[in-house]
Amino acid sequence: MMVHIMTVNGPINANKLGITLMHEHIYMDASREVGGRNGLLNDPELMYQELMLYKEAGGVSIVDQTTGGLRGGTKEGASRDLMSEKHCIAVKNIAKKTGLNIILGAGWYRDLYYPEYLHRTKTNEIADGIIKDIEVGIDGTDIKAGIIGEIGSHTTWISPVEERVFRAVARAHKQTNLSIATHTAGMTVGLDQLDLLEEEGVDLRRVTIGHCHSYNNHEYHLEIARRGAYVQFDRMGETSQFESETWLNLVIKFINAGLINQLLISQDVCVRENLTGYGGKGYAYIITKLKTKLKELGVSEDQFNQIMIDNPKRALTGE
Repeated sequence: MMVHIMTVNGPINANKLGITLMHEHIYMDASREVGGRNGLLNDPELMYQELMLYKEAGGVSIVDQTTGGLRGGTKEGASRDLMSEKHCIAVKNIAKKTGLNIILGAGWYRDLYYPEYLHRTKTNEIADGIIKDIEVGIDGTDIKAGIIGEIGSHTTWISPVEERVFRAVARAHKQTNLSIATHTAGMTVGLDQLDLLEEEGVDLRRVTIGHCHSYNNHEYHLEIARRGAYVQFDRMGETSQFESETWLNLVIKFINAGLINQLLISQDVCVRENLTGYGGKGYAYIITKLKTKLKELGVSEDQFNQIMIDNPKRALTGE
């Protein structure tokens, strides 16, 4: 049976996914936390140039996990919806222009970025909205989501409204069969996220715990894997040499533990300083320079392709 993955320009055969970055952002508004222009990715020509560096290096697909709250717009109602609609159309346009497969995420980011009305919305109503993003189109467009995520929580706890969102995500997943990707920010909150999703009946093999690099604890990563979920190290293009080496060592330990099948790596480009035009490493870093470093540490070509091609395909489809 042919398995498809939904991109912003329609479904593609999963075998056409190719080299894939599983957690990135193309257009995004992080200005609630990041000051100045650094927190705003909104320049179409600049993003085109950055994405073409990835494509020219051999990249084929990108999972853009820019969920509700990150697409811009802070007001209620039509103003917020219009910003989200413009965001989705811009992603679709740049996918056409670059020829990349871009998969867009459904759902809500985390509490700090939620619109006020979400605090007054019932779990099943939140789920219905996510399902609509998947089956009809995101915020009034015909652009359908191909993954649920990134879905986040606080650093060490899940707030009440975040819990409702996680439960809604689980219910949307069960109706649509789309995979789930989460956001964490340190400590063991990823296990709490798995608890919630499992309680709602989610097969944890369809879940990716994001930002696992943010907690430098190999046992934590092993526990996520034991429960069946994917472990994702997705700031591998970080500029700090100490952080890069620390996270690279975690990746190698995870591979050496025999868990390469549950490993995903990405770069999480989310601010301007991550772009090559602003001195960062850009979208192509993993498949160019990091690939060389991994090879020096004993990661074979076949293993690299498993991490960048085979694992993303399974993570997205469950096949």
